[in-house]
Amino acid sequence: MEKTIELANALQRRLHRIPEASGCETETKKTLIGFLRAESDLEIVDCGAWFYAAHREDDAAEGMALRADMDAVTGADGRPYHGCGHDGHSAVMAALAASAKGKRFGKNLFFLFQHAEETGEGGAECCAIFEKERVDAIYGFHNCPGFPAGSVLLLHDSFACASRGLRLLFEGSQSHAAYPENGRNPIFPMAAFFENWQALTDPAQYGGFVLATPVCFTAGSRSFGVAAGGGEIDLTLRAWRDADLEKLTASAVRMAGALALGAGVKLTHSEQDVFPATVNAPELYGKVETAAEAAGLRCLTPAEPFRWSEDFGHYGAHCPAFFCGVGAGEDAPGLHTPDYTWNSAVTEAAVRLFSTLIRI
Repeated sequence: MEKTIELANALQRRLHRIPEASGCETETKKTLIGFLRAESDLEIVDCGAWFYAAHREDDAAEGMALRADMDAVTGADGRPYHGCGHDGHSAVMAALAASAKGKRFGKNLFFLFQHAEETGEGGAECCAIFEKERVDAIYGFHNCPGFPAGSVLLLHDSFACASRGLRLLFEGSQSHAAYPENGRNPIFPMAAFFENWQALTDPAQYGGFVLATPVCFTAGSRSFGVAAGGGEIDLTLRAWRDADLEKLTASAVRMAGALALGAGVKLTHSEQDVFPATVNAPELYGKVETAAEAAGLRCLTPAEPFRWSEDFGHYGAHCPAFFCGVGAGEDAPGLHTPDYTWNSAVTEAAVRLFSTLIRI
């Protein structure tokens, strides 16, 4: 196992030097495939933007998939950097794949390397694996700053929020600023939207946590002779449950539409960066807990699901799925921050956890 940990740490350092944005993971994919061809005897199944490595046994009784993401986030300078630890996730799974060489587990193993997690697009596309292979369960993990290094974070039900970006487009008509009555200025219904803001997330309407966050507000232009004719409100909506996110989305669109109509303004809307909730299959919880304890790892239960989203949630629609966290240190810089760093304690804990899990 020590060799697997060493391989994973070395590969993480290589991947860290070549961060690539979602959908552009060309060199990352090439590096991972090169590593697997050199260090493992697994079959590489190239699916274009993503791939998986297969360990097959003729008399396998089941199929298990282990998923890693491989894209980077964008920094304040507009360039990609590994500020979320996907380099470490991929390095751990690739090293585990290499460790399967010449061994038998009584099951087929599929090491899935996914693109475009940050935009929520990759998971949906990678679900094609379920059409190609028998997969009875799929597992994944994320490093989690703010928790003891090397601890395993387990949650029943929801692990991470469903979320989506919602764009509300208000189309009025501009006029001379001296004659605003001749136009239909969208700023007024847009402002009224925020006056009614608290009603959107009234807890009485929902079964669990919901959150609406304004991320952008634009209207008109800095032209003092022209009254605004168009505007846009961009929101990020989150919820522990998919049903609550649907309800929150519908409420936001309905409220914006009513306000726009009252002002004689047209409303259209669109969505992007759509993530389903990451919900753990109850029948897999005990198996992961047992593996963690057998590996000598401390298990913790966070007080609530994580507010960030993970497109691992797509896999749960096809087979039992389980996602866990591995603590990166209580004082570690947060995900997506400029100071974020990968903690090698995560590497060791994740290798020990999943090495044990695939043998159960």
